[in-house]
Amino acid sequence: MAGGEDAGKARQPGDAPGEASLGRRLLALTLTFGKFGGITFGGGYAIIALLEDDLVRRKGWLTQDELLNIITVGESTPGPIAVNTATFVGYRLAGVLGGVVATLALVFPAWLVIVLVSSCYLAFRDNTWVAAALAGIRVAAIVLIARAFLRMGRGVPRNAANLAAGTLAFVAVALLDLNALWIVVGGLLFGVAWYGVRPRLREGAE
Repeated sequence: MAGGEDAGKARQPGDAPGEASLGRRLLALTLTFGKFGGITFGGGYAIIALLEDDLVRRKGWLTQDELLNIITVGESTPGPIAVNTATFVGYRLAGVLGGVVATLALVFPAWLVIVLVSSCYLAFRDNTWVAAALAGIRVAAIVLIARAFLRMGRGVPRNAANLAAGTLAFVAVALLDLNALWIVVGGLLFGVAWYGVRPRLREGAE
């Protein structure tokens, strides 16, 4: 798989979670997720492209399959996907303390910006330059989300079942405006039926 090969190439001596002391891992998590929290615009999904590029391709902390699984769990649990993903990645690399550190590092820059902007809200509210800048940032965020979709989609097996499930999910979201929770539940049931129950039934028939 391309993601796994890229991760292997990106990994450098001492980068692997088990090869560094706990203090170094926590520092790395703080710097990495603090950076994400400070530069991610456009909502939680915009961070997916940054996670894939930094954690998989550059640092090699995770394989693409691991990141996909973490994002899936983060989307399936209550709370913002960016915060959930940071918690899971931190836990994966440095245990419970790593999850706490990664989460706090991610949310602190946004909290600080909100505090500063709130204090000057009246001045910024009607500022045309600020509105124009935010409009441009939203466009860039959409591009980042699209890039993450294209890159991470390469790791999904290409078969008729996945194509049908993906098409139904897209129609449900884009045309029917179905709640994301039902999409996740539908994907869970599809995975259990197609990748869990079906192979066992075929083995039993043989």
